[in-house]
Amino acid sequence: MKSFLVVLMFVCSAFVAHAQETKPIKGFVAISLERELFVDYVPAKRNQPTLVLINGLTYSTRQWDSFVEPLIKKGIGILRYDPVGQGQTLLKYAPMTQVVPVKNQVEDLKTLLKALNIPAPYNLGGLSYGGGIAAEFAAADPELINALILMAPFTQPLEQTDKWIKSQIWATRNIFPYNKISDDDLYDHFLHQIVYLTYPQAEPIVLENPFKLEATFRLVQGIRKARPIDNTQLLPAKSVHLMIARQDQYIETKVLDDYWNAVPPSARASRLYVNNSEHKMVEAVPNFTAAWVYEILKGNAKLYEGRDFEGYPFEGEVRSGQDQIKVGRE
Repeated sequence: MKSFLVVLMFVCSAFVAHAQETKPIKGFVAISLERELFVDYVPAKRNQPTLVLINGLTYSTRQWDSFVEPLIKKGIGILRYDPVGQGQTLLKYAPMTQVVPVKNQVEDLKTLLKALNIPAPYNLGGLSYGGGIAAEFAAADPELINALILMAPFTQPLEQTDKWIKSQIWATRNIFPYNKISDDDLYDHFLHQIVYLTYPQAEPIVLENPFKLEATFRLVQGIRKARPIDNTQLLPAKSVHLMIARQDQYIETKVLDDYWNAVPPSARASRLYVNNSEHKMVEAVPNFTAAWVYEILKGNAKLYEGRDFEGYPFEGEVRSGQDQIKVGRE
């Protein structure tokens, strides 16, 4: 009788622990003694996968609202979070005065996933800056990745910006030959100017609080040397799902095509060109992009053959050769 009670108590405690682990969370979660990250986590329904979303450069968890709604309705688990330098986490620790390295963001995410008891392998979805973080995470720990969903990801420094900054460094060296500031520091100096001069016009959301513009610079500063395009050989098999906006105002299609060509054929799963969408596709065409991601997560075999697709959000259709896939319509 005593042994039966012990077993019963163990089963009950395990049930309670599981219930606690799968409880929705909207608030701060500690990842170390010194740091917490803001989390918006909706656990998956039974036998459904979880999608981990990594913010675009000027994002916070709330910019994903329209995108995640249809996925949550289908029972998909959704983990949104604000990393260091973004959203509620930024406000908690503002001001940001130091560079935020990509490596730190990757390690923070890994720690957060463990703290929330989300089982690997993970489905990572990242937009722009977040796509760069996701790609670096996957290259560092490929065994932890199931699906790597890259939406207009950062894959290498933007060529036009990089050339302009280097031209300014060249001019500075010629005008002030005895200037002792390093090229690296000069690069950050001119990068700081670009962010402060152009982002308030191109991305007015950086002015939503007094700390965001500087924090955005610190994030750009931390990723500017990263080149996910150089680490594609490390990506796991049939993991890479690349999504390219045809009307992307920030990243040229060729840049993302170059990234895809660098991905080994063994690691390619699907490449989708999203027509009638700008860079922030999860806001521009949220129903369509959510529906496509759902096809990825449910394991549609056609999306794991390394094929190219053309997406038409307002028709709710994706085409590849003679194949047509009906998805969410805008």
